[in-house]
Amino acid sequence: MNSKDFDLNSLLILNAVIECQSVTAAAKKMAISPSSVTYAINKIRKVTLNPIFTRSKNGITPTTLALELNQRYIKAISLITDGLDLSVSSENPDVCRNITVSTYNFFELWFSQFVYQENKLLDGMCLNFVNHPVSNEKRIVKIRNHEVDLDIGGLLPNDPSIISHKLYSSKFKALVSINHPTIKDTLTLDDWNMSKHVKWAQISDETLVQEGDANQVEALLRRSVEIKSENSLNSLMICTMSDYITLVPEYLETFLLESLPVKIFDLPFETTMTSTIYAHHHRSEKRNEFISLCLEALAFMAPKSEEVELDISES
Repeated sequence: MNSKDFDLNSLLILNAVIECQSVTAAAKKMAISPSSVTYAINKIRKVTLNPIFTRSKNGITPTTLALELNQRYIKAISLITDGLDLSVSSENPDVCRNITVSTYNFFELWFSQFVYQENKLLDGMCLNFVNHPVSNEKRIVKIRNHEVDLDIGGLLPNDPSIISHKLYSSKFKALVSINHPTIKDTLTLDDWNMSKHVKWAQISDETLVQEGDANQVEALLRRSVEIKSENSLNSLMICTMSDYITLVPEYLETFLLESLPVKIFDLPFETTMTSTIYAHHHRSEKRNEFISLCLEALAFMAPKSEEVELDISES
């Protein structure tokens, strides 16, 4: 076998076919033609001089060689993306393991602050935060391609290569500056209606704040929104410097009150709107100890009054 004839793209396609168990499904997943998938598989077969898949009544089955190549590909990609310290002085190859996390700005701040306070909880790891993709489709692709280890956000559509963990779910509250000139100890419906609001403008297919009756409550529909921002942290920070009101999930209340000069109130009207947030990772990372440590840390972040059990969905 001549290693020069190998390319990572062929192995990426092999990985997709093994996960999807179908050339057609793999092609759809990677947005390429089925003939391109077949070409890549044939290229690997010619280089290895061995069959890569066998046909059966249930479709195609990867050979032992294909499974071995796939495992080596996953390991190689993991080493590249994790940026491990592979110096000769390192006795443990998992020292300084990078975990790439894609999430909202506000959650990045919350997670970072928690890791700082609990500095022994994630020993040996470096959290590498990256921008959250602008669509669920792009979020899924980044997890599939191992560009992201943990995706934290609204629930993603079912995907056979992704495992989802429900983290927190709560109602919404209203946040204002601690120095607000008129809203002191209580928030009335008049306060809500007469104030200007900041709205976090999420992506159109996001589900984090679209559960419940948000599209039916008059007080939400008719609020006077003066600023919309795709940056969740900006939506919070501008309220600390102004008279604006913004919505925040109750699971953030303790963190926000301890970290920012703000006050948080129950909403002055009835609504079933809730915020639910999930962690997602690739199925191949199911037994990864570093992913498990991150999930345990995320569970510890929950308010003390809210018992959180990681709800694992393996669709």
